[in-house]
Amino acid sequence: MFSIREAVPDDNDALLRLEAASPQGTGISIVIDRADYFYRSRMHDRARVLLATENDRVVGIMAYAVKDVLIDGVPERAAYFYDLRGDAEYRRSMKRGLLRLWNAAHDEMKAAGAVFVYGHVKCDNFDSMNIVTRLGARPAASSNILTLPSLRGRAAPLDPHLDSLDKEVARIDRAVGERSLKPVHFAAAYTRGAELGYLKGIYRLEEGASSAQVSAWDLSGIYRGRVTHMPLSLRTLGTFLNPIARVLPTPRIPVVGQRIAYLQLFDPVCTGPSGHALLKSLISRIRRLAFADGIDILTVFAYADDPLVRLPRYFPQTVLHYHTMIFPIRRDDLPQGPFYLDIRDV
Repeated sequence: MFSIREAVPDDNDALLRLEAASPQGTGISIVIDRADYFYRSRMHDRARVLLATENDRVVGIMAYAVKDVLIDGVPERAAYFYDLRGDAEYRRSMKRGLLRLWNAAHDEMKAAGAVFVYGHVKCDNFDSMNIVTRLGARPAASSNILTLPSLRGRAAPLDPHLDSLDKEVARIDRAVGERSLKPVHFAAAYTRGAELGYLKGIYRLEEGASSAQVSAWDLSGIYRGRVTHMPLSLRTLGTFLNPIARVLPTPRIPVVGQRIAYLQLFDPVCTGPSGHALLKSLISRIRRLAFADGIDILTVFAYADDPLVRLPRYFPQTVLHYHTMIFPIRRDDLPQGPFYLDIRDV
């Protein structure tokens, strides 16, 4: 019998098994190894995880959070969905079941006062793009994730500014301004991240009238990625670079079977004529510090039209592209960019 209910802690193992059966990526395929499915839910005040079950077996997930955000400069309520998937063995028969699961969540979001639902979908994830498009979603913006290996080598220490967190967050708040999807209570994510030990620091370099800044989030204690497939080009590059990386400051290329620890860099802010050059220098220093901390991969998040930052180029690097998809509920018009990318949304 098919039914829909809210997830409980005892569902954790079943949720993790379902997630592990859906690797991420097309060229580089990575599965997420973690012990706690609900860690993302704890970053939000109003998160819900709905399950589709068949004969008491979990065959589908729909996870979302209701948030108070700015939309075109006005406080509104929106819903962010961060997981929608079905069991691989049930996918053919679950199409109707996933629609029922989505509709149940949609009714809850509407009752909570959300004006629309949004989520981030990888551009080349064609199955997910087809599903959300058929459900009525429209692309509102595109974001990029710059992926870099950590780097062996000596780096000067950087001040994490955790002892002046309120001041640093206020600085970011002013720089970001009134962007759509920016949380009304902007500091909440940073406060929660510091409480949970996820926020490693807010790092900055300054030179005259120019500066560059990023916030660093270390979730390696929560999850690791595990590589299940690598394209031939990167496997070949790894055979040359990886032996050298044991002794010299050259990048390491992940190999199949390797478990990967991530450091995520958010809220990049560049100011002044040398701001972008300082950002590249700052990220390079963080790459070396990350290597010493056992981090394998750094990811830098930014919207494609972000006026505060242009992602620097490195060798080797991978840039992943995502669409922000919006499902109208109480309004049909899409918000105007640029958008804000919340750490809790990734």
